[in-house]
Amino acid sequence: TLEEGVFGSDPSCEGTYLNGVYEKEAIAYGETAPGFASHNDKMVRIPNGKSIRLFLGKEEFMSPGGTVDDHLRYLDMRRGLVCRRTEWTSPSGLKIQVQSRRFVSLSNQNLMVQQYTVTPLNFFGVIAIHSALDNRYDHKEQGPDTADDPRTGTPSIEHGLDLTDSGLCAGEGYFRHKVRGSAVEICSAFKDIFISPAVKTTGEIINPDLIGTVYECQAEQGKPVTLLKYVAYIHQDSADHADLRQQARQILSAAAASGFEELLARHQHMLADFWHDSDIDIAGDSLAQQGMHFNLFHIFQSVGRDGRCNIGAKGLSGPGYDGHYFWDTEIYIIPFLLFTNPEIARKLLEYRYRILPHARRRARQLSHETGALYPWRTIGGDECSAYFPASTAQYHINAAIAYAINQYLEVTGDWSFMVAYGAEMLFETARIWPGIGRFSQRHGGQFCIYEVTGPDEYTALVDNNFYTNIMAQRHLQTAVTIARRLASEAPEAFQTLCGQISLTADEIQLWAEIAGKMYLPYDNKLKINPQNDGFLDKPHWDFANIPKANYPLLLHYHPLVIYRHQVLKQADVILAMFLCGEYFPLDLKRRNLDYYDPITTHDSTLSACIHGIEYAEVGLYQRSYAFFQQSVRMDLDNHHHNSEYGLHTACMAGSWMSVVNGFAGMRVRDGRLTFRPSRPDDWPEYGFCLKFRGCQLRLLIHQNLVTYELIAGEKIEIYHDDQKIMLALDRPRTLKMAATK
Repeated sequence: TLEEGVFGSDPSCEGTYLNGVYEKEAIAYGETAPGFASHNDKMVRIPNGKSIRLFLGKEEFMSPGGTVDDHLRYLDMRRGLVCRRTEWTSPSGLKIQVQSRRFVSLSNQNLMVQQYTVTPLNFFGVIAIHSALDNRYDHKEQGPDTADDPRTGTPSIEHGLDLTDSGLCAGEGYFRHKVRGSAVEICSAFKDIFISPAVKTTGEIINPDLIGTVYECQAEQGKPVTLLKYVAYIHQDSADHADLRQQARQILSAAAASGFEELLARHQHMLADFWHDSDIDIAGDSLAQQGMHFNLFHIFQSVGRDGRCNIGAKGLSGPGYDGHYFWDTEIYIIPFLLFTNPEIARKLLEYRYRILPHARRRARQLSHETGALYPWRTIGGDECSAYFPASTAQYHINAAIAYAINQYLEVTGDWSFMVAYGAEMLFETARIWPGIGRFSQRHGGQFCIYEVTGPDEYTALVDNNFYTNIMAQRHLQTAVTIARRLASEAPEAFQTLCGQISLTADEIQLWAEIAGKMYLPYDNKLKINPQNDGFLDKPHWDFANIPKANYPLLLHYHPLVIYRHQVLKQADVILAMFLCGEYFPLDLKRRNLDYYDPITTHDSTLSACIHGIEYAEVGLYQRSYAFFQQSVRMDLDNHHHNSEYGLHTACMAGSWMSVVNGFAGMRVRDGRLTFRPSRPDDWPEYGFCLKFRGCQLRLLIHQNLVTYELIAGEKIEIYHDDQKIMLALDRPRTLKMAATK
């Protein structure tokens, strides 16, 4: 958004957010029951530090009646910089050019830096600049009525923050707020410095909603006036009596001493490392390349790095879903980070360990005597969803976290994490599965799981959801494997943990028995995996006669109407095929795709990338590429018509998966890094880097060849189309692709 506010009719969303900072509010129910979520965590919108208003005499820049003669605004993703240039003619004919650059520092998490330059083009005269911290967010809300859209959110300063203190002196100002329903305090502060002579302070603005300074100067035609604005945000628990204002002042003083260019250089150094490790180079498809850069950049700037916060489904880009964290992290975002920035992936898993006590408490609320049940949507650790059929019932959140923990170990080999954190999370979450199922005589003594919801939220509260069952099976197998390894390699730590959580050998043996006898639905007539018991008996959704305007279905039909039909919101069995691919022969994957794709609406942005990956695996590359195109530009092209309420971070990570897991066919199986590469017809070549077990390799897929190069580490063993390859440093290997189009 622009410094002066939101203008025009384009859908947009103004907001400034801090990851992990939220208010807590009671959930109001017309009717309630034991175990319903009691409170909602809501990410708060904090003061807007980039607020600047410009006046040419009495005429305000960008006000109605003036004319925009030229306008350019862009996000430089390589440098992490938002740039803007606007030429404008006022109603009285005064012409002015405004240029700005700003960035939120990746090298200093408390800092935003802004450069704002004004140049008169055809006049000499007084110009005034108002620089402020703005609590009002007085902007035009765009888009359709969203009162019934569960994906949007409405965090506000008015409802989330209570002002406790403010001050303004000599071009520096601050607000202190207490977050409502929380022990957190926030200090927002700014410092102005002009790179221009003869700029004087002519006024101050001090009120509960706006605090700022008014500057004036006698501007000369063709001579720029430049404001450097440094903005600091800092927060802490109110029990910590450190002086937030003093900390903010120190941050701003240090920033001003360094200056814009030096701060930008530090920021860009971090981005340079990120792009070196994470970028996907795509030749011949500029739209896909732009989309990929946009997606990866937003994930990197939104993700938590301290073990205390995570990454929201909308990142830090808008109020959608109230800023909540979902399973999106473990199934979509961590896989990208694991192979590019594993140190960040570890911090996201440490966050899950941090909220483990909340998960234990949630399990008791759901009548589980032992174990831990992670919340479906949360920030602080408690369940925040008021609609249990599509939230609490998604017990597969436990399996998602277990999957990510195991994948972290496979990719990094970091056994210390498993000893310190991972094993406890694996064991506590595994304990839930025996409590929601039983060995069923009607199914030949196999273990069945009852009354859950799988990934497909258009089918709720079912028995034997295929995805849940197979992921529970993998979870239990992993827990048993880790328990045995821990007992062998770290017996003291194992005994200590077992004592702390009262885990017995009999319980571990029960996990092994359940995993060995898990019921995985299969229909002998259709030769597919039914999504759940009874799913194939339901009537099909009337796709031919339902108008396109009625999608997404969740905005136009009562859930019961949707639940009664064979219609999917997103990949379910197809997602299981990707995550547990070794269980499925290729012909079964094809049959499942043939059956489920036509009845899937892809109303969830999590869906297209998974279908694309699986179509690549079965050799249907054109179909795969069509799904990739939906994913890679989901938000740039606003395919789901709601990007103005926040971006879709899981889909963004899914576009990376579409290339690496889809086109390049990368998998990790039993600790082995394997590839089965292909190349989209429209791409002459593409390439990317991966980290694995302390090594870094680069792949370049060009024509019908693949070049593997080890760029860090001594040696690494990989598999290319089932052929074992040993890579050594500075000794690339070029091989033919076995995949055909």
